[in-house]
Amino acid sequence: MAPAIVDLTIERFRAFRALRLTGLGRVNLITGQNNTGKSSLLEALRILTSDYLPVTIHNILTHREVDVADREESGKQAYDEITLQVLTLFHGFPELSGSWEPIVVATGGGRQPMKSTLMLDWFSEERAEDGTRRLSHQGGLLDGEEGIPALVFNTSDTKHVFSLKNLRSYTYHRRRLIPEYKRPSSTPCISISPYGGESTVQLGALWDNIALSDLEDQVVEALRIIDPSLSAVSMVGGDLPGRSRTAIVRSHKIPRPVPLRSFGDGLNRLFGIVLSLVNAKDGLLLIDEFENGMHYSVQLDTWRMIFKLAAALDVQVFATSHSWDAIEAFQQAAAETSEEGVLVRLAHIEGEIVPTVFRKDELRIATRNHIEVR
Repeated sequence: MAPAIVDLTIERFRAFRALRLTGLGRVNLITGQNNTGKSSLLEALRILTSDYLPVTIHNILTHREVDVADREESGKQAYDEITLQVLTLFHGFPELSGSWEPIVVATGGGRQPMKSTLMLDWFSEERAEDGTRRLSHQGGLLDGEEGIPALVFNTSDTKHVFSLKNLRSYTYHRRRLIPEYKRPSSTPCISISPYGGESTVQLGALWDNIALSDLEDQVVEALRIIDPSLSAVSMVGGDLPGRSRTAIVRSHKIPRPVPLRSFGDGLNRLFGIVLSLVNAKDGLLLIDEFENGMHYSVQLDTWRMIFKLAAALDVQVFATSHSWDAIEAFQQAAAETSEEGVLVRLAHIEGEIVPTVFRKDELRIATRNHIEVR
C-alpha cells in the first residue's frame, strides 16, 4: 500500500521559502546541520494534519519557547505582542513587510492529496442579529487604523478564522476553545518531542487506546530491544483528581512491578516511540531527534521495529536526526525490508534550504563510502 504522502510542498514556513520533496517512502529520515529546518518540516506536517489548529499552533510556539501566555494585557499592546509571536512561523521573520503571502503545506501522489494554507489577517468585531459576536474581514490596515488579528486556516473542505486573543487565552483557559474550530482530520498524526518529555496524561491516553488488545504485545516486544527481561507493561494511577499516571513494568529480575522510569531514559524513549507508533494507525508518526536517549547499539533493532510496525499498521514515519550512528542503522534496516526507506538531507545553499533525497540503493552507497549525509 502506498504511503499517505509521496510528494510534499512547503511554502513560506519558517526557513522554507519553497521546499519540494518527491518520492517519499514508508519511513523517512530527515538530516542536516543545525538551522536547516528539520524540526520545521515536522511542524509543517502537524499543521497540515491538525484537527484542532489553535492547539497545534499553541504547542508549536511554546515548544520553541515563544511565550503565548495570557498575562491579562489589554488593548493594542497585547495584540501586537501575540501577532509578533505568530509571525515567527512565517518565512522571512523578523524582516517581514506590512504584507506577506500565506503559508502553504500540500501533498501529492499519496492516497489522498491534502492542502492547507495559513495566513494572518485583520478583522473587526460585529454583533449579529442573534446577539452573537462575529469577526468581519477588514483586510490590510492603513496607518492609524486598528483591527483584531486572526489566523485564517483553509483546507480543501473547511475555512476557520481564529482570533489571536483566544490563542493567548488557551494557556490558562483551555476550555475557551470553541468546538467549531475542530475539524475531522482524515490523516491521524502523532508527534514525539526531541526529549521524550510527553506527559503521563498523553501517554496514558495512548495506552488506553490499545490496552487489552494485541498491540500490547507489540509494545512489550519493542521494550525487550533494550531489556529482554521485561514481560509486561501497564499504566497505573490517575484514578483521583490531580494524581498522575505512571508506566510500570514486570521483569523476570524483580519480584514485583516497578516504574518504567527506573530503567533509564532509553527505555522510556522507546516506550514513547512504540506506543505512539501503534496509535498512529493509518496516519503519520513524527519523531524529532530519533536518537535522543538511545544507545547506538539498540538503534538498528529500533529501526527494524519501526519498519515492521509501520508496514503492518499502515503508518508513515518522518524522523529527524543528526547522528551518523542513527543514519547507518536506518540504512541497514531499510536494506532488510521491501518497504521504502528514504533519507532527506537539508542544506543551506545560497540562502535557500535545498533537499537531497537518498533512496535505498543511493543511501547504501553513501553510508558504505562514508559520504557525509548529515
